[in-house]
Amino acid sequence: MQLQLLQTSDLDQPEVLRLKNVWKTYHGGHQAVKGISFAIRRGECLGLVGESGSGKSTLARCLLTLERMDKGEIWLNERPLHKLTSFQLRQARREMQAVFQSPSASFNSRLTIMDSLLEPIRCQNKGCPSFLDKSTNEREIASQLLEKVHLPANCLNRYPGELSGGQKQRVAIARAISVEPSLIVLDEPTASLDVSIQAKVLNLLKDLQEKLGLSYLFISHDLSAVHFMSQRLMVMQQGEIVDVCEGMELFAPNRHSYTKQLLALFDVN
Repeated sequence: MQLQLLQTSDLDQPEVLRLKNVWKTYHGGHQAVKGISFAIRRGECLGLVGESGSGKSTLARCLLTLERMDKGEIWLNERPLHKLTSFQLRQARREMQAVFQSPSASFNSRLTIMDSLLEPIRCQNKGCPSFLDKSTNEREIASQLLEKVHLPANCLNRYPGELSGGQKQRVAIARAISVEPSLIVLDEPTASLDVSIQAKVLNLLKDLQEKLGLSYLFISHDLSAVHFMSQRLMVMQQGEIVDVCEGMELFAPNRHSYTKQLLALFDVN
């Protein structure tokens, strides 16, 4: 991949998210997440890497409150998600958005791209995002959002089935940023895309983070992508975080043996 390197964001920022001792066990006794704790700062991309089945997506679903954790604490902007009522939780989770692996599964095939794109804004009564030119016209707002992800306005009247996988993922990214969330969870956002498109999407995500001050949890099995995107990264194996480091510390000789295996596998440099 030819990736355009961008400057990292300032890490001296308040915490957006904190997980404390999160556990998740499925029926049959399989422990998918084992006592994981970490924090994400405002404007930071924290990377999470591990092979398939390591528990990455389960952890993401727990922090998005799509899965109920067995025990632990999740704090979003100093609000304890683990203690909120159902109504309070529905309000709080609006501050998080997600972009998943399969862009096709993210859209209602019967809605136009414009309606899909504006759905979060309409649900939250947000109006025009602050990073766009002020407008009350929905079509103009949607057009500007597409421009942010380098798509033409003529996509608005199309349906998801008329777009390529890369185009749909760009729309998913535009939709995620539309409500200016405190955190965006990116769960294997390029895994289903052609190699030629992956680098462009990664560069887009990096550019949006820098320009809009976004906070990401970037999850992938691909260590090279995680290293490119993240100021800090965590390595997950069999439900546990086995290694944590700043980006440039990834190549230190004292890295965990599993991290070294991933380095060799993905030829990160």
